[in-house]
Amino acid sequence: MRPAVFGLLFTMALIVNVALATAALAAPRVALVVGVSQYDKVPSLANPAKDARLVQQTLQKLGFQVTVLTDPNRSQLIEGLGEFETAAQGSEAAVIYYAGHGAMIDGVNYLLPKDAISTTKSALTGSAVESARLGQAMLGAKAVRLIILDACRNNPTATRSLGGNTRGLAREASTTSVQVVTLMAAGPGEVAQDAAPGANNSPFALALTQGLTRPGITVGELPSYVQAEVERMTEGQQTPDLQGIWPNVHWSFDPNGPTRSAAAPAADLTKIKWEKDQVFWSSIKDSDDPADFKAYMDAQDRGEISGSFRRLAANRVKALERLPAGSFQVASRSAQPGQDLVVAARDAFGRADYRAAVRDWTAAAGQGNGAAMFNLGVMSLTGRGVAKDAASAARWFKASADAGHSGGMVNWALCRLNGFGTAQDEADGVRWLRQAADRGSANAMGMLAEVYLRGRGAAPDARQAASWLQKAVDAGDGPSIAQLGELYERGEGVPRDPRRAFSLYQRAAVAGDTDAMVRLGYVFEDGEAVPKDVVQAATWYQRAAEAGNSEGMSSLAVMFETGQGLPQDFARAADYYRLAANAGDARGYLGLGSLTARGAGVAANPVEAVRLFRQAADRGSALAMRNLGIMYETGQGARADRKAAIDWYRKALAAGDQAARDELARLGVN
Repeated sequence: MRPAVFGLLFTMALIVNVALATAALAAPRVALVVGVSQYDKVPSLANPAKDARLVQQTLQKLGFQVTVLTDPNRSQLIEGLGEFETAAQGSEAAVIYYAGHGAMIDGVNYLLPKDAISTTKSALTGSAVESARLGQAMLGAKAVRLIILDACRNNPTATRSLGGNTRGLAREASTTSVQVVTLMAAGPGEVAQDAAPGANNSPFALALTQGLTRPGITVGELPSYVQAEVERMTEGQQTPDLQGIWPNVHWSFDPNGPTRSAAAPAADLTKIKWEKDQVFWSSIKDSDDPADFKAYMDAQDRGEISGSFRRLAANRVKALERLPAGSFQVASRSAQPGQDLVVAARDAFGRADYRAAVRDWTAAAGQGNGAAMFNLGVMSLTGRGVAKDAASAARWFKASADAGHSGGMVNWALCRLNGFGTAQDEADGVRWLRQAADRGSANAMGMLAEVYLRGRGAAPDARQAASWLQKAVDAGDGPSIAQLGELYERGEGVPRDPRRAFSLYQRAAVAGDTDAMVRLGYVFEDGEAVPKDVVQAATWYQRAAEAGNSEGMSSLAVMFETGQGLPQDFARAADYYRLAANAGDARGYLGLGSLTARGAGVAANPVEAVRLFRQAADRGSALAMRNLGIMYETGQGARADRKAAIDWYRKALAAGDQAARDELARLGVN
């Protein structure tokens, strides 16, 4: 953030420009773009006007009716917000972008108009505009309510802080913070980089506009793309921040995207992209070739996959490209025969032409290419392009391992550890993992940590596990970051350190680890390591849910059902419970069963509730077992059966539900 300081005087006429899209949409998209570069009594800024112009042009191309305010004073900014509030009423989507000075005072964010005064705290708060006003101006929009704050720019010429704060903005905490989504250029208390020398726009503005124009990109996908790209451009110095819940995560900025396609509903198209994303990532995550990860990012840029792992892919590219020319991975890549066929197969796989991919990988494998053998193992494992065959997958992984491919070594080790497609031999599996780890495989290091945590093929040793996880993290293994966080949270193998655990969860979550997103949500809900922030918890639950994590789905459903942190909404709770249940989540079945039994958000149906409780109980839910006891005892959804009720209460107690003991005592049963 560029703190404002009294002493410099600039004058510049206000330019107000309303640019209308050439074709009106049936459900209008409206945007307000504010850029303040020239200030009267605080240091002026070079790039906000340029960034605002870039965002304006981008939104216009996407069919938005854009109102632009350039260098407004306070009255003009407030008037502009009032007019935008009218325009946003009943619109499909409303977006406000602000670039300029911002200040956080006593936990409240202020945006500085052209005539802001910073001589005292009261002068500043009286001459600035609270960012909460932006949210109030867009509550009338139906599908998308998005605020973009590019107001955290560092100003090296400013030496005086505002309100005792020298850096960055805070997360929105107003009453509208749940009803709108806020995307900030940098995290709370952090600063955002301005344009690099020779560039016209800041990394955030570039990443934002690139993300907005990705084919078919949805609002749920946009934040991950922007975060990954800004981190890449700034070499990890800056991470944008998100706060809020999307009313519809499947809404697309692309006028020709999912919301306007007749081929399938938006949710189905998003699911297709997500499924392709999972398949693509599973095929390359153990690769030692940076070209594989670049191909993954290219596929997202073309709108073919959701790109949930973009940050992890970028990190792997960076880690692999840092390896010296003489390293094992680089030497084995350059020496591999049939690399042209491997590249052709990778391109075919990206197009979902799995048969062509198998054909070219088979030809390359015939020439001794270890990467091709590894990919053929993955294809046999998943049944894409060839018949699903565990034994065949194991044979290909063994061949790849023998050819020196570290991904093949890891997967062959897993086959040996689990007896998958071959005879089980845990000690041999550990030997292969060590061999891969010795050759620099970050994934193998993480797997060795699992070996020591679970005591499979080696004696349990939490300290060894923590040591291997740290090595894996240092080598660029994404999943190991959250695992190391769990050890710090529990104090297992390392001293207990909730704050360190939070930092690791946050790092992993931003990188795309959906389990870490859920853990981060729990941390924000618990309020031990960081101040409690239920909106931020819900934000991460929804991001995890959007990426297919069933625990994220059910966690968000609980918040909607209970109204803790979010407006109580039984219908949305039922939707998220249903998604979680469809993914096999016990809490999803339990929650949906509870709503169905009560008729909250869905039609009351006791028989269906019993079925859902049974599904949850089969997956180990003790509370579902007790609920089944209640249903059988009271004859709801099933014939009253005292014996069956007692059996279910006993099962619930054995599964750890102590409240079931009271139910048994009430019935006079030990």
